[in-house]
Amino acid sequence: MFKESLEAGRTSTFWKGNEYCFTTGQFAKLDRAYRKHCGPTAITNLVYTLAGKEGKPLSEKPEAVFRRIAGIGGKRLIYMNTDFLKLFGGTSDILVPLMIRRSLRTFGITGYSVRGPFPATARRICTELDHGAIVYLEVHRHPVYGNHHMLCYGYTVRDGRLMLRMADGWVGRVHDLPAGEELFALCTVISRKKG
Repeated sequence: MFKESLEAGRTSTFWKGNEYCFTTGQFAKLDRAYRKHCGPTAITNLVYTLAGKEGKPLSEKPEAVFRRIAGIGGKRLIYMNTDFLKLFGGTSDILVPLMIRRSLRTFGITGYSVRGPFPATARRICTELDHGAIVYLEVHRHPVYGNHHMLCYGYTVRDGRLMLRMADGWVGRVHDLPAGEELFALCTVISRKKG
């Protein structure tokens, strides 16, 4: 079990200082009002982060980037801007890697692989982050977030507890989230291609 190998002070901060953390609130009132749009928000954060890391910051405003990403998902029925009976709508968990790939291509971000979705175990998340990846995390029935999509940029271990460095789309800054029930979810891994 991964918990046995949690070493105090262990950390992964490859992306620190380059993370973006736009929120769903910034985009909710655009156009016809967006609903269940945490997926496009997380991908907007991802696109800005990777573009900045590559030294090619985007000149477009975040709202324009978000609209394009939501449109990419909408055209492919990966993202549905609806909240029908609180049961239907939002971003498809299984198809989100396709939306991420297409979004990266649209903004000229190359050289990254998008793999998943996988079960979001602590071992997988930490291993991927240790290798310089960003983890797109999908939580279900989370006690705080409910069903939600967000980005994980890194982690640290404090007092034997795994803390994930998150852009959760709710708070306008990166913050630590104690790992726990949110790991009963799916994740997609975005990493630099080898070679």
